[in-house]
Amino acid sequence: MNRRKRFWIVLFSILFLPVGALKTFGAQHPCCPEDPELSYLLDPKPSQKFHYLIRYERFYSAVLGKEKGFFVILPEAFYQNLKAKYPVLYLLHGYNFHRRGWSWKVNSPEEARNVLCKVKEEEFHWLLHEDIAVIAYAMMDPKNRNYRELQQSLEDRFTELFKHGGLLKDDYSPKQIAQSIVSHNLHRGGNLDDPFHPIQKMIVVLPDGDNGFYTNENEGKRLFPETIGQGVCDDFLPKEYLNYSLLPFLRMQPAALGQYESYFLELAEYLGSRSRYKEKLLPLRGIGGMSMGGFGALKLGLKYPSLFHSISTQSGLLDIGLLKNPWILKMVIPEFIEIFGRLEPRRLPLRSSLDFRHIESNNPLTLLKQKGINQLPSWMYFDYGEKEGFSWIIEGNQNVERALGEKSHRISAQAFNGNAEHNYQFWRSRSGPILQHHSNILQKIRRNFREP
Repeated sequence: MNRRKRFWIVLFSILFLPVGALKTFGAQHPCCPEDPELSYLLDPKPSQKFHYLIRYERFYSAVLGKEKGFFVILPEAFYQNLKAKYPVLYLLHGYNFHRRGWSWKVNSPEEARNVLCKVKEEEFHWLLHEDIAVIAYAMMDPKNRNYRELQQSLEDRFTELFKHGGLLKDDYSPKQIAQSIVSHNLHRGGNLDDPFHPIQKMIVVLPDGDNGFYTNENEGKRLFPETIGQGVCDDFLPKEYLNYSLLPFLRMQPAALGQYESYFLELAEYLGSRSRYKEKLLPLRGIGGMSMGGFGALKLGLKYPSLFHSISTQSGLLDIGLLKNPWILKMVIPEFIEIFGRLEPRRLPLRSSLDFRHIESNNPLTLLKQKGINQLPSWMYFDYGEKEGFSWIIEGNQNVERALGEKSHRISAQAFNGNAEHNYQFWRSRSGPILQHHSNILQKIRRNFREP
């Protein structure tokens, strides 16, 4: 090896190894430093059998005027293979009922932070409820040569995760979770001894979308007082809240509204041009999400086809034209009214209104029709549960099925899949097919892609 080449290898190691290779990143989570599951994932100990390379990053969003946090899940050998580059998969979270003020009375920044760390919503959801890092690592592992080995690997990983506080008390056992992912969904009806081909190694990004529907607020006006706490932990104060109803306990947090489509594009630009990972990213991207995130994924994927090459949506709001009842909207998802219309605080719901032109310009079903997509393209995947509990989710997915000439994509209740309801157990059980879908599409495109 010549001196010049050795110099660049050493320099690269100096820049990257101290923050990643020897100790995953050696830092506690800034908002929830005492959380054992986050410590297990972000700062693995030598005694752990399984190690994950996960980073919690922060950047200042000029669009939202505050600092935003997001998780980055890196391939296991990210710092070992200096030349390797990876596609990126964005996974968008759903609506957060807890942070809306329905169930919690927050009187201080500390209490707000406790809510954040207790319910683990928003950017935490895919990581700590759907356990996407655990599943992705097992599916990327070349040691798993058949589905039996993959299922056993998942069982072993969830067993260790459980020991570090990573499963809720009412969750299934590690063996049942592994079965729900592999036997019941990823390889349903197949033989466990069939060969399994590891998925494409990729970087998974979990953004914080608040309750903004990944959409720019309709009027661009400011409903809230100036936000005092602009840190990443959302330690908002009571006087920053907006009481949106005649009922005093129905409140919204200031981070819920804003230019959230522009913010997401800002995040993607930051990752590709200014982040520490920019040199390792391929211009190949997938986007997926559940519930509100399923809406956001399909909408953003259709509006920006040059940015995203694969799309998935689980239990998504795929036809937001169905959301018309102001009484239900103001009581259940009030942000929807302000983002897609005009919300009148402290007034009866009938005083608020919707802008149907803004709704249709962001409606996934309408965008599909406008683009002339009348059959399911290979780059798009969608499914939903038999017992979602929200009629607009089932009807919206059925409308997409009709528009694309598809048979039902509804997933029935199975053992260990959360009864196919609108919950994390259902979405986790479907994570295998989701990751496989994105891997297949990105891998196919990569074969024909000449890397710079």
